[in-house]
Amino acid sequence: MLKLILGRAGSGKTTAVIGRICRAGQERPQLLLVPEPQSHETERALCAAGGDGISLYAEVLSFRRLGDRVLSQLGGIAAPELDGGGRILLMHRAVKESLPALTVYARPSRRPAFLKALLATADELKSCQVLPEQLLKAGEETAGSDGEKLHDLGLILSAYDGLTGQIALDPRDRLTRAAEKLTGSGWAAGKDVWLDGFTDFTPQELAVLRPLLRQSGSVTVTLTCDKQEEDEDGTGIFSPARRTSARLLRLAREEGVGTEVEHLTAPAGVRAPGLEAVEAHLFGPLPLAPVPCGGAVELFAALSPRSEVEWTAARIRALVQSGQYRYRDIGVAARCYGSYRELVETVFPQYGVPVFSAAMSDILEKPVLAMVTAALDTVSGGYRYEDIFRCLKTGLTNLPEDDRDVLENYALKWDLRGGKWTQERPWTFHPRGYGLPWTAEDEALLARVDKLRRQVAEPLEQLRRGADRTGAGRAMALYRFLERVGLPEKLEQRASRLEEQGQAALAEEYRQLWEILCGGLDQCAQLCGEEELELEEFSRLFRLVLSQYDVGTIPVSLDRVTAGETTRQTGHRVKVLFLLGADDASLPQTGTAPGLLSEDDRTLLSSYGLELGPNDRDLLYREMTTIYQTCARPTEKLILTWPAQGEGGEERRASFVAERLRLLFSDLTPVREESLNGAFRRTAPLPALEQAGRDPALRRALASLPEYAGQAQRVEQAERWQRGSLSRPAVDRLYGQKVSMSASRMDKYKSCHFSYFMRYGLQAEPRKPAGFSAPEYGTFVHYVLEHVLGDNAQLLDAPQWGETERAALNSAVDAAVERYVREELGGLEQQSDRFLYLFRRLLRPVRAVAANAVEELRSSSFRPISFELGFAKNGPLAPVEFTVDGITLSISGFVDRVDGWVKDGKLYLRVVDYKTGRKSFDLTEVFHGLGLQMLLYLFTLKDRGEKFYGAPVEGAGVFYLPARDVIVRGSRDMSDAAWQKAVDKELVRKGLVLSDPAVLAAMEHPGEDGFRFLPLKVSKTSGAVTGDALVSAERLGRLGGHIQRVLEEICHELAGGSIAADPFWRGEQKNACLYCDYAAACLLLSIYRIGQQISQHLDQIVDVAAHGY
Repeated sequence: MLKLILGRAGSGKTTAVIGRICRAGQERPQLLLVPEPQSHETERALCAAGGDGISLYAEVLSFRRLGDRVLSQLGGIAAPELDGGGRILLMHRAVKESLPALTVYARPSRRPAFLKALLATADELKSCQVLPEQLLKAGEETAGSDGEKLHDLGLILSAYDGLTGQIALDPRDRLTRAAEKLTGSGWAAGKDVWLDGFTDFTPQELAVLRPLLRQSGSVTVTLTCDKQEEDEDGTGIFSPARRTSARLLRLAREEGVGTEVEHLTAPAGVRAPGLEAVEAHLFGPLPLAPVPCGGAVELFAALSPRSEVEWTAARIRALVQSGQYRYRDIGVAARCYGSYRELVETVFPQYGVPVFSAAMSDILEKPVLAMVTAALDTVSGGYRYEDIFRCLKTGLTNLPEDDRDVLENYALKWDLRGGKWTQERPWTFHPRGYGLPWTAEDEALLARVDKLRRQVAEPLEQLRRGADRTGAGRAMALYRFLERVGLPEKLEQRASRLEEQGQAALAEEYRQLWEILCGGLDQCAQLCGEEELELEEFSRLFRLVLSQYDVGTIPVSLDRVTAGETTRQTGHRVKVLFLLGADDASLPQTGTAPGLLSEDDRTLLSSYGLELGPNDRDLLYREMTTIYQTCARPTEKLILTWPAQGEGGEERRASFVAERLRLLFSDLTPVREESLNGAFRRTAPLPALEQAGRDPALRRALASLPEYAGQAQRVEQAERWQRGSLSRPAVDRLYGQKVSMSASRMDKYKSCHFSYFMRYGLQAEPRKPAGFSAPEYGTFVHYVLEHVLGDNAQLLDAPQWGETERAALNSAVDAAVERYVREELGGLEQQSDRFLYLFRRLLRPVRAVAANAVEELRSSSFRPISFELGFAKNGPLAPVEFTVDGITLSISGFVDRVDGWVKDGKLYLRVVDYKTGRKSFDLTEVFHGLGLQMLLYLFTLKDRGEKFYGAPVEGAGVFYLPARDVIVRGSRDMSDAAWQKAVDKELVRKGLVLSDPAVLAAMEHPGEDGFRFLPLKVSKTSGAVTGDALVSAERLGRLGGHIQRVLEEICHELAGGSIAADPFWRGEQKNACLYCDYAAACLLLSIYRIGQQISQHLDQIVDVAAHGY
């Protein structure tokens, strides 16, 4: 007998089934089949209704577990069976065996993603009982690429079935085998079989139901639909269930079994009136006029996914505190729960809400498996930085965290990869970068990182060099690697520690992961055996094997909120349901069936009588059915939430469900986060602490709670601290009473006090590679120009400038470069190929820079008299010092070049600074205290120059010399003269020059077209010289006074402890924040008041910074 129980959602179908099972169980055995995700909740419900003795005569099974039960009792359970990893490995072998005969899939077959899609296709075909032979026949009878595709699939799946027959059975054939065992047996005789929670059945499942119909006393199936007849052209939310009803009735007639159809309607009062209206009208006709929901439906529009989850947690907490609900009465669902899971599991505990996520996580993200896959990627991918440190950062290797950080800094600095990690000779690169002097600390640090490198590389190299290149050999080498790094012991220690901390579920997860890992290795050893596998192929394949497994968890508490995907939460009734992510990008969620078969392929197979799973249209209708069943789950409250923007910042709007509810109810208005002013964050102590700094009343409330009194008191203390300043004792301990600054440090300080504090106060040095970036290139150019101009003065005074002189200059440049490589880089033998390429690219521009500098000096009476002139404690000139408010500012540095010209017994000096970027002299920046270096050095030389140079000194000017390559845009027919003019325009000096005619004439001898190098113009009529760079002696003096005031201001600000985030700003493209290394810390400062937190812990920080720990 086939009995159908039809009814809308909430009509009591599941309750009726459980009640009837309990009543009939005393007479004969009862078997209840439910979808796998619902088995746990159904077992609980059955036990609650029937008591402890219910298990003696009734059991709850899924179709998978039913297959196991049949095979265990009728024979066949002992046959070896593949697990998920074994299936992927055997499919890999099947593809390899079929490869010579493949056409369409000859190339894609080598990709791991193809194997996953191929398995999904095999699953669908098996569930629909479509055989490989049928695919081959359809392929042979169909012309073109469509036929070739089906033929390829038939070949691969035939080979796969052949291998499963030889080695181990596919678990997807379990139901087919069970159906064969059931046929002709009396296994179900005397049993009542019940099926609840299904919308439809696959042909494979129907094949099991067929003998059950013949043998059992009755088969009862519940279906969610309003009636049996289809009158919506297959497009309604109940259409899938109606089609299933018709199919089951047809199956019963074929088996000669009687049928009975029962219709249930929901009893009055099961749901709140507003939710009755949701169930009836959400997908049905709307009433003539909106009805009141009476608070049974709520809508919340959040600003972001995080605040959406925070509001949900606060609302749940309030519901439970009202005394009307337990946590277990409340459910949380989302169509894309994967995007919410991390937020839910993080935020809910902060609000004191216990939660269980009924979802599977990405197993490859677990630290255990992440370490294994990263190790394989390291040895197969050439020791890439990302792979090595992904492995080390799992915390499951033998490298302590401090050692790992030191090693990572060095590896990032020098872009180390490939053979650099495995070389026999020690590492020799300077830990702090290019061209720096070696200290004892540097030598010790280098020895330390080289030892760490060898410690990391040794087990990895043993894994890479495994002598046996077969699948079994690779698996064994990987297992030995895991033993060498002590993974089994570490996992057991971690699991034991978690158990001691009361985290039994997480401890069990670690043990499951180790079993999965060992199981995957066993599968590789058995199924890949003697097959030759390159390391990269093994790495990809093993990652794919591991991805086929799941880690299951069970709730650690009965009174908790259950959260999960809407598709897995349709059967369990709750009093209150929160539907997260109810936006137009998530509801409805449309897609295509997994696997390799397109809609056209399905249509083609259908013409051969081979019906597959649902098509795209059917999937959309099923999606609507899922939304209906989800919204019909709660009995007292339905609460929809959505964010105004997604994870990537994209705009989100309310879904059609929310809009439909607003049309249905007269008293439903969305609550918007902006109107709450964060009030929901004050409903739990921990989130409230974040708000307490701005809310005295909230702070007092927290102080009244003994467990939070101490934290509330610290918040109150922090509120009194002044943001953006250090105490004077802290300044003295961080910087000392004598603060040494270079010109670049001075610029850093005036551009942003907070950035200076991070870099030189807390000594938070940013990680930067030691590539030839601007600072390193600048050092290189300075070195070359110093030696070329200082050692080849004859070129500056040569009577003519021809090919011979240009060749001599190029030789001088090459000699200087070779000397730099030898003295500063220690040779090029150990440098990477990328470094060598970049370095060689610099040779042409450095020649051009040297030629331009020589040509300028040849057109000038000024001559270089000092290179790299130092203002330092032990340098040629003493540092520049100012003392204000007990702080002495000591400024040291180097002048790239000083040029001199003597007239009337006076030495006129110009300061030249080489700039490899596009830095321009800007008086606005000088006014704000930036870019003072050249002027400061010029005025200092004017004061001290007579003693140093032996003659009275006058300031003649300051200039930035562009020490960079120039790219000129022009047509192919551009003349040499036009090209040179364009180049000269790019290389004009920037700065200031004394408006003294004699000085101007000496600075550059103008040609027919005027000045070539100076930023000045000559009038062709009057001969007058004009330009913004001209400055009188009086104005130059006023600039000297301004610089002195800036230095005094720096002393005063240092003494006052200023660490405010107050960046210099001249627009979006010109400000101190644009390339700041501390932007992330500064952002946290503005959000979380990090300045106050820094002050709270300043004594410890200062001790660390001051003593260099």
